[in-house]
Amino acid sequence: MIFSSDEIANSIKETIAAGGHFPLVVTGTSMQPFLKNGEDVVWLRACTLSDVKKGAILLFERVDGSLVLHRVNEILPDRRLVMGGDGQTWNEKIDPDNVIAVVDSVEKNGKKIPCGALRYRLKVALWLWLKPVRYYIMKIYKMFRR
Repeated sequence: MIFSSDEIANSIKETIAAGGHFPLVVTGTSMQPFLKNGEDVVWLRACTLSDVKKGAILLFERVDGSLVLHRVNEILPDRRLVMGGDGQTWNEKIDPDNVIAVVDSVEKNGKKIPCGALRYRLKVALWLWLKPVRYYIMKIYKMFRR
């Protein structure tokens, strides 16, 4: 089945408002190598103020209505969030009011990995630290994927 962004956003909002978790299959390549297109599933839940921190993956709505799943790279003094995909070299700034949900865990090959797990957090911290050279890392990664 194919759903519009509005239909998915409404389903997610209803589920998390009721205290539930919403499974969402990752589409797109902007979050590679952490999240793989059509393979990985993220489990979304309601986002609290304490969830909005560097390294967290948030689902947000752009001004054009599209839904995007990206990582928080920085929180600006005016509270706006600098968001970017793990496989991208550019970022975008969003208003925190556009955040719909936070990724609570990632499911890879049927195994659920909590985002709060130490091993996962260390991988994320390393990836954020490598931001200045990620462009080259991703070029090498894509060469080997072919």
